[in-house]
Amino acid sequence: MQDGCATFFKKSSFDCEAVVPVEYFVPGVACLDRDNIAVLLLLRPKSCSPLAVQTQAAKVCVANTHLLFNPRRGDVKLAQLMKLFAEIDQLTYQPCHAGPHHRNRHPVLICGDMNLEPFSHLYEFIRRGKLVLNGQSLTKLSGQERKGKYDRRQMMAGFLGQHAGITDQSQYVSVCQQRFGEMASRSSDTVVGDVSCEATASSDTVSVNTCGTQEKPIFTQGSGIVSHTFGLNSVYAHYIQETDDGDDDDDKGNHHRKFAREVTTCHGHANCTVDYIFYTPSVSGVNHSENDKPNLPSQTTHGGESRDEEQCEIPASNPAELLTSNDESVLRQSCVSGASAACHCDNFRLMLIARLQLMSNKEMKQIGQLPNKFISSDHLILAAQFMLTRS
Repeated sequence: MQDGCATFFKKSSFDCEAVVPVEYFVPGVACLDRDNIAVLLLLRPKSCSPLAVQTQAAKVCVANTHLLFNPRRGDVKLAQLMKLFAEIDQLTYQPCHAGPHHRNRHPVLICGDMNLEPFSHLYEFIRRGKLVLNGQSLTKLSGQERKGKYDRRQMMAGFLGQHAGITDQSQYVSVCQQRFGEMASRSSDTVVGDVSCEATASSDTVSVNTCGTQEKPIFTQGSGIVSHTFGLNSVYAHYIQETDDGDDDDDKGNHHRKFAREVTTCHGHANCTVDYIFYTPSVSGVNHSENDKPNLPSQTTHGGESRDEEQCEIPASNPAELLTSNDESVLRQSCVSGASAACHCDNFRLMLIARLQLMSNKEMKQIGQLPNKFISSDHLILAAQFMLTRS
């Protein structure tokens, strides 16, 4: 192992119930052949009141990771993300009387250097929980591709392969089989979504004839659509509203709002955001609406080049979508297909109450490349404060 992460917590505030080191390297899997890692902690807050009675203890999962840097290997980064989600799913899953289709989990915080840019395909996969693979360029997934180095390789539906043991829903095959009580061999308990009664010929997918039955697909592999159900929000909006100096008033005297791009790193090859804090605002299978995407400037990001500030000007009619990262009006509650019974699990949630503001691209240019005499790291500090409550 050549990579490393560290997560620290106050023993006076939390009890650590589990530590899960994650190595993304999986022998024999081409997209999981790198030594990047993650570490997961399951923390239980110490109650301020010894007399407090809870039907179920509040817990929170903190995941810290470092994904592959290579801007041209979006397939590797996606595979690492899916393995990370599979590990988090395994650690945070809470059984429910409504059945395994009803996915209830402890709240999750995901932090780290993910080497992908805001609003790229991989970013949208994290935030919205879905990515259609077919036709996607390998080099464009992370948003870090450089001009003049276009690679024609495209993502394939079965890019991960069955040997990885990870479903299209970013869960472990073995975990799904255990939850649904499937004891048969893999060839008889894997169902590929949207298939007919005939077995598929692809070596990366296995299907079972379910005609005439009422059974729902347990999971899919090689369907060409990958997903997860964590419903993650970003602590940061990735744009900062600049101070209005009044020089850009329109004919009616109204001020135009300008937004500067946030950055988390600045060195000889990049001046951009690659570090994130994501969190789950609810444990009940929250998914983002398809209509909540901010009306942002077109993303023509290039990892080795600084972009002009003019690209970061956003119409004044769309300010709140960027500045309110924990706005739950854009969220909708939904459960996995097949869950019809009510869930009675305690629903703990994370509420974002404060964050440390990042620097804008313009401010970073004034300070200079990192590290320097002011900042000792090549990355800026991201920090946030949350409240863990029961809904």
